[in-house]
This record gives sequence, structure tokens and C-alpha cells, in this order.
Amino acid sequence: MKRLFSLSESDSEYLNIEQDKIELVSCPRKEMICKEHLSVVNECYVISEQHRRDKNFQLSIEILKNAFYKTTELSEPPCSKCSVLFRSTITESVERIQDELEKMTTGIFGSKRYLSSLLLANNVLKELENVSLCNTVQLNRPKERSIENYLKKRVS
Repeated sequence: MKRLFSLSESDSEYLNIEQDKIELVSCPRKEMICKEHLSVVNECYVISEQHRRDKNFQLSIEILKNAFYKTTELSEPPCSKCSVLFRSTITESVERIQDELEKMTTGIFGSKRYLSSLLLANNVLKELENVSLCNTVQLNRPKERSIENYLKKRVS
């Protein structure tokens, strides 16, 4: 009987919570500005993943949404490029939750128990998409208040 059941590591993302979801490889500003934001985003990922595994999808989605809005604070170049990467990663995570919820609410064995979470995921994805579009428009505008321009004016 002991040979019938065995445990093994099947999915490393569930077991390795200590590893950061997003890591900076190189930063032109030596992580002066984004270090705090990145740590908040990574912490939100860990908490969100724990809630997702516990089937508390609404709280998991809300935490990812908060992390998304934290990344919008990084609007100055070159941090804006990292911010876009952070937001796309967060959006992909919400999309994965949405896909999981769709599978759980449809089909023969589908349960309507998670329908409210699915609706929340759909609404949050639309909201995040709108915010991303607004930020893209703002990024394409010339920045007169960027740190680089400020420093150039001070040096002149």
C-alpha cells in the first residue's frame, strides 16, 4: 500500500514562493527609483498566488489590480519601460486567473459558484486595458518635466 501513494515536486511555481516573479537584470538608474515598486509588486504576486491557490479569486484579483496601479507611479523614462513590463506581466496573471475561472464555470461540471469572480476578472481586465492605453498616450507625449531635462537645465 505504501507504494501506491508518493509525493513529488510537480509544479515548481507553487513550491518556490521565495523567488521573485520579476527581477531586474540591469537598470540605468541603479534601481534607485523602481526598487520599492518592484518589491511591492513581487510581494503582491506572492500574496495573490496564495489566495488563488486557496480559491479566493476575488482577493487575488484585487491584489494584482493594486500592484498594477503601483506600477503606474513609474512614469519617468527609463523607468516607464520597466513599468510597461510590470503591467503586462500583471495583466497576463489576471488573464490566467480569468481562463481558470472560465474553465471552472463552464462545461458539464461547471459551477456557478465562481461566476462573480469571473465577472470581476473580466471587469478588472477591461479597467487595466483602459489604464494601459491612457499611459501609452502619456508616454508618447514629450516630457518637459523629466529628470533628464531637469538635470540638463541645471547644468546649463
